[in-house]
Amino acid sequence: MNVFERVTVIGVGLIGGSLGMAIRARGLAREVVGVTRVESSIPLALARRAIDRGTADPVAGVRGADLVVLATPPEQVVSLAQRVRSNLRPEAIVTDVASVKTEIVRAAAGLLPQGGAVFVGGHPMAGNEGQGITAADPDLFEQAAYLLTPTPQTPRTAVERLEELARALGAVPVVMTAEEHDDSVAMVSHLPYLVAAALMRAAVQAGPVAGPAFLGATRVAGSPVALWAQICRLNREPIGNALRAFREELARLEAEIEDGGGLDDLLEAARRARLQLGAATREKGSK
Repeated sequence: MNVFERVTVIGVGLIGGSLGMAIRARGLAREVVGVTRVESSIPLALARRAIDRGTADPVAGVRGADLVVLATPPEQVVSLAQRVRSNLRPEAIVTDVASVKTEIVRAAAGLLPQGGAVFVGGHPMAGNEGQGITAADPDLFEQAAYLLTPTPQTPRTAVERLEELARALGAVPVVMTAEEHDDSVAMVSHLPYLVAAALMRAAVQAGPVAGPAFLGATRVAGSPVALWAQICRLNREPIGNALRAFREELARLEAEIEDGGGLDDLLEAARRARLQLGAATREKGSK
């Protein structure tokens, strides 16, 4: 079942490579074109079955595509959209996979002329601490939330086509504003990374005594630093709000540990919330 005829993925790394592999494995496009930073990366992307053909020229790569995915680091998304816009098909949909949306959606959507190609912000809540096409996985999006951030001017048909693609990838599409995205993702994605980094710095001598709880809690700290530094710069205010909320919870725990009176209640509330979250996640995956 072809959702799109030709998909061009610019940036065939962990997310872009996984997306290409998933689209090809599920027969969701007639052709997947990969745009890589250097031509020497193309043979590996072909070998991993992430693309049907490749190029290092993004302008040539988007020609004839009805879906263009900008799977690059966040700070490159807008400049790439500007670079390729004159070569897009009038009916093309352009999306991205960046973990920050407000600035990107505002700038990228404004680059495309009315009545022509459409930009729809996208962000699959999936990944691992790996890097590049060697870490790509065609099942990466299974049961993951796939966030879409249209503007009030975005044609509903474009959003519906991306929702269809997300479902076909095994993901669960969730539509929200760019601002809602950045506030939510700051709390559930960006804050956990920073907490993991802080845990590693605080317990750098843990070494051989580290158990599953510590290893699981700090897993994401092994992710590429350059990408996370970009995310923190672009989503500075929502991340600051999330850090302040987390500090308040830490202070509350510290006070209860010293006093002892309400510690059980705080921990029990956290336990119940986590069980409810797990149940909701399992229910989402079964649909």
